[in-house]
Amino acid sequence: MNPTRTTRRTFLKTAALAAPALVGLVPRVRAQSANEGKMGVALCGLGGFSGTTIAPELPLAKNVYFAGVITGDPQTKGRAWAKQYGFPEKNIFTYSDMARMADSKEIEIVHVVTPNSLHAAHSVAAARAGKHVMCEKPMATTPEDCLAIIEAARQAGVVLGVDYRLHFEPHHQEMIRLARQKTYGEVKTISSEFSWNRGNDKPWLLDTAMSGGGAAFDTGVYSVQAGSYITGETPIRASAVPTTTRDVYPKGAEETMSFTLEYPGGAVMQGRASFAYSAESLVVHAAKGTFSCTGSSFSQSMHARPNPRKLVLPGGGVGDLPDTLQLAILLDEFASAIREKRPFACPGEMGLRDIRILRAIYDSASKGGISVPVLA
Repeated sequence: MNPTRTTRRTFLKTAALAAPALVGLVPRVRAQSANEGKMGVALCGLGGFSGTTIAPELPLAKNVYFAGVITGDPQTKGRAWAKQYGFPEKNIFTYSDMARMADSKEIEIVHVVTPNSLHAAHSVAAARAGKHVMCEKPMATTPEDCLAIIEAARQAGVVLGVDYRLHFEPHHQEMIRLARQKTYGEVKTISSEFSWNRGNDKPWLLDTAMSGGGAAFDTGVYSVQAGSYITGETPIRASAVPTTTRDVYPKGAEETMSFTLEYPGGAVMQGRASFAYSAESLVVHAAKGTFSCTGSSFSQSMHARPNPRKLVLPGGGVGDLPDTLQLAILLDEFASAIREKRPFACPGEMGLRDIRILRAIYDSASKGGISVPVLA
C-alpha cells in the first residue's frame, strides 16, 4: 500500500463538556501556554465533519489541543484554519508529505477524517510518522485495509483508536449498563435505526470504491456497534435486504438497508440505515421491560453544541443524564489512555470486527437476504 498515492481532493473531484456555560464558546485562537501538558491533535481531512464537529470542540477539550492539519489545500484552506484556530503554519501538511510530521514535536495524535477508502493510506502514513492514530468510522472499506492499519500501528509502537464516540456518551453508557446487568432481564431484541435524508450531499458516497457501500456502510455501522455494545457479543449470523427508490444509487450503494443480526446469547437486532429520510432510534426489548434512547439517538454534537437525547425507562420514566460534546470527550479519553499506557476502549480490532459484520450484511444482501455467518 502506498499511503501517499491518492489525495482526498483527487477523490472528491471524480460530561464536563456538557456545562451550559461552555456550550458555543469556541475561541478563535488559543494561547500556546494553555496547551501545556496536553497532546497536540492534527486533523487529516478538512471536510464538513472536521469543520462542524471536531474543530469547534477541540478548544474545549481538557487533554488535547488543535495543533495542525493535513489538507489538499495548504495555501488557502490550511492557512485559514491556522489563523482561525491559532496553530502555526509550520504544522500544515499535505497528504503527500505526511512523513514530515515525524519532525513535529507538537503533533502527537492524527485524527483521520478523510473518505472511507482513504482511511487506510492516511492512517498508515500517520503511524509511520510516529503519531498515534484516531481513525474515523467505518475504519476502512475492507478487512484487509483494517489489518494493514493495525499492523502499521503495531510496528510503529503507536496507539490506534476508532471514533466510536458513543462508548463515552452518558445515555449509551447507561443503556449498556442496564443491558449487561440485566436490570430488566435478558435482552431479547434490539431495534436500531440511524438514517438521514442525504439529498445530494456527499456525492462520494455514491462511489462504492470510495465509500465501501451504501447507507449501511455510512450510518449502519452505528447500529452494528450498538448491537455489540448492548449485548457484549459479536453476532454470529446476518441477513439483509437492500432497497433503492432513486436511480442515482448505483449497484452496491443501496439507498436503504434493512438487516438482522443474531447473537450467540440469543438476542436479535433489527437494524436499518437509509439515505431516503431522517430517523434515529435505539430500543432494547428485555424480558421485563423496554428501554430506549430517543431524540438524537446517534448523531454527533455540532458547532460545539450537544444534540439532546433522552433515556426512556419502562413505565415511561426518563433518566436524567447530561448531553455532552462527544468528539472532545472521545479525544480526551484517547489521550488519557495513551498517557496512562492503558488499552483504549475502541481499538482497531473493534473497527475490524465491524467491517467483517458489514461485509456479512452485504454478502446476505447479494444472495437475496439469506442468513449468512459472520466470519471472524
